[in-house]
Amino acid sequence: MKSLILLLLLGILLSSCKDNTVVDNDLGYQEQLIVRSILTAGDSITVYFGRSLPLQQAFDSSKANLENVFAYITHNNKNDTMHYIGNGIYQCKSLIAQNGESYSLFAKWNNHIVHSKTSVPFTATFQNAKLDTVIVNNDTSCIIQGVLTPRTGAVYGATWSIISSNPSFVLEDSVISNLAREQDKDLLGNLLISTRSMPIELVRKWRSNLFIRVHAFDEQIYNFFITQDANNASDNIFGNTGINLRWNVTGDGIGMFIGRTDFIVRVP
Repeated sequence: MKSLILLLLLGILLSSCKDNTVVDNDLGYQEQLIVRSILTAGDSITVYFGRSLPLQQAFDSSKANLENVFAYITHNNKNDTMHYIGNGIYQCKSLIAQNGESYSLFAKWNNHIVHSKTSVPFTATFQNAKLDTVIVNNDTSCIIQGVLTPRTGAVYGATWSIISSNPSFVLEDSVISNLAREQDKDLLGNLLISTRSMPIELVRKWRSNLFIRVHAFDEQIYNFFITQDANNASDNIFGNTGINLRWNVTGDGIGMFIGRTDFIVRVP
């Protein structure tokens, strides 16, 4: 099953390969600028910049993270130069990601230049959140699903959440197992979206505190999503060129620069 790890693809991309195993191979090494960013509606805009490392070299974040990238975000024909805040992360001075707005990225490092552009989707009308039981090989679990009316230019996924104030407890899934596109809608114009399964024990304990979080992404992420396993990306993304992965960063680099918005709905 394809999976999308949130918090910046956050492991979708790049940072999950902190395995110190040295891989023996004879593949050619090409240094590239690595980019990862999710522009979440309502949040300040940050971008991670790193560089690819040879496959023969054990991963070391101090060698991968970059501190001297020149980068700016363009919005409404105005540039906001990014400043370094640590661990390879750069932040805009004033820009806040907003629904329905488009943003362009320019970055330069060590003669490597990259570009990207994304839009932050609007939210969508969501209804009929419900809990369903799933039985596979005599194992019982639950999923939360519902329908939404999609907007042009966005794709949608869902994760389950448990949010309780008394007692204080929060637990949220971090993996989207499927993305639905506008073209996948039914004859009534609705998309059915569903979370991953959740353990039946959690459902029984927290039934009155269940929520579904609906995630809307710039549709550009879909091509990455369906190709992310093509070259075992989680194991070797820092060392290869990602030739089979469909990034939306162009130029002398790889990575994703993607707009997102989300909202949460209680399950009746």
